Amino acid sequence: MIISRIVQCVDTHSCGEPTRVVLGGIPKVSGKTMKEKYAYFKSNLDDLRTALFQEPRGFDNMLGVFVLEPVHQRADFGVIYASATQYFEMCGDSTFSVTKALIETGMIEAIEPVTKIRLDTYGGIVEVEAQVKNGVVGDITYQSVPTFFLKTTAFNVPNLGKVTADIAFGGLWYAFIDAHAVKVDITLKNMKRIFALGMSLLEEVNKQVEVCHPLDRSLNTISLVTFFEKNPKKGIDYKIVNIYGDNASCRSPAGTMSAACIATCFAKGEVKVGQQIVLENGWIGSQHRAKVVEETKVGDQPAIIPALTATAYLTGLHQAILDSEDPYRYGFLLTEA
Repeated sequence: MIISRIVQCVDTHSCGEPTRVVLGGIPKVSGKTMKEKYAYFKSNLDDLRTALFQEPRGFDNMLGVFVLEPVHQRADFGVIYASATQYFEMCGDSTFSVTKALIETGMIEAIEPVTKIRLDTYGGIVEVEAQVKNGVVGDITYQSVPTFFLKTTAFNVPNLGKVTADIAFGGLWYAFIDAHAVKVDITLKNMKRIFALGMSLLEEVNKQVEVCHPLDRSLNTISLVTFFEKNPKKGIDYKIVNIYGDNASCRSPAGTMSAACIATCFAKGEVKVGQQIVLENGWIGSQHRAKVVEETKVGDQPAIIPALTATAYLTGLHQAILDSEDPYRYGFLLTEA
């Protein structure tokens, strides 16, 4: 064995969604802004992402976050969000997880009853508050980037006809589709059908519906299709599943989805400033709470600042070794040719 690099990680999950938090062994990431660091990492250090989050160390649904020095003077840490398959401008699940890891490993002093952290991200400063009791982190809440509902639109899908979707931005672009309108129930027994339908819808909505963030023209692709059932049971406002790849689906509701969903609810007059909704993942039943903090604008686009709340847990410590003799040291995924 010839060790070319050792990388220190904390493994976590938030509401069932696994995130590998990378704390040490990251080379210098150049850039005067987090957007520049994000671009530099993608171009020069992507082998680290694939090595740590893909097989044999990870799997195709693993999330990850690289913890860096911040650029902004007000921030405590800089973060780059990624997964086994891609990078994210924002990721709610990894925000919950990195907060848990930073506090419970002592990288941020645990202050009771509330510990505050500022994360420097692609989209700007993210303010996080963690409830702490006896050194243990409980509920974690962060104010997301400004989020907004764009429009309700219809598009054509082969073998299905016209489908209506709500398009909204919560850090990523989402297409919300009523599960009953496309004649599918959100249950595990329908998983294969939901994946196939979700990918078909994702392909067609991106062909037929144009999106572009008012302040960042690179954010111009709908990343996920979200199937929803409204008011499925008492205490739950939305039961959802998110589809973003052939075998890729969130185990949690997803923070960016929760933000986009409550922005849509606000735009439709279903909630007001200060009110919250509860969202449940249709696969495993994990939950997020989303609240409207205030109204704002993104360029000329009416928007809101949402607050998202969930929990996270540490699941292990991982010291990854990159062996120069290992032909699979930079990872792989099993996908159809």
